[in-house]
Amino acid sequence: MNPISSLVFVLLLTVFPTQIFGQNLIDQACGYTSYKSLCQSTLQSDSEAKSAKDLQTIAKVALKYTAAKAQAVNAEVTKLQGSAKDEGLKEALTDCAENYGDAIDQIQSSTTALGSKKYNDVKTWVSAAMNDAASCEQGFQDQSVKSPIASLSTAFTQLSSNVLAITNHL
Repeated sequence: MNPISSLVFVLLLTVFPTQIFGQNLIDQACGYTSYKSLCQSTLQSDSEAKSAKDLQTIAKVALKYTAAKAQAVNAEVTKLQGSAKDEGLKEALTDCAENYGDAIDQIQSSTTALGSKKYNDVKTWVSAAMNDAASCEQGFQDQSVKSPIASLSTAFTQLSSNVLAITNHL
C-alpha cells in the first residue's frame, strides 16, 4: 500500500469507523446465514446493527426482528380466526395461535439467554420456536386446507435460521 493510500485509509477509519466496521460486521454475520439477502436487508436497515461492534449485538438485533415477525404472524392468525368459515381452517388457526404464542415466549426466552451469553439456550429456544412454526403449517396440511400465512411463516423461519447461524459463531 502506498503512503497516500495508507493515509486515506487511516483518515476514513478515523472519520467513519462505525460505518466501515459495522458494515463489515453485518457482512460477516450474514455470511454465516442461509438467507443472506434477508439478513442483509434486515440488519442494514437497523441503526443498532450498523453501529454494532460485536456479533452479539448483531444477534440481538436479528432476534429483535424475529420476535417482531412472530408477533406479526400471531396477529394475522388472530385476525383470520375471526373470519374463518371452514371448520378445518378454524381448527388449524386455533392450533397456530397456540403454536405462535409458544414461539413468542420462546423468542423472549432466547433474548434473555442471549443477554446472559447462554448461547446454547438461545439455540434451543429459537429451534423450539421454529418447530412451533412448522407445527402450525403442518396443521393446515393435516386439515387439507391451504395455509393463509405460509409466506409469513416462511419469513419467520428464515429469520430464526439466521439467528441460529449468527449465534453459532458467538
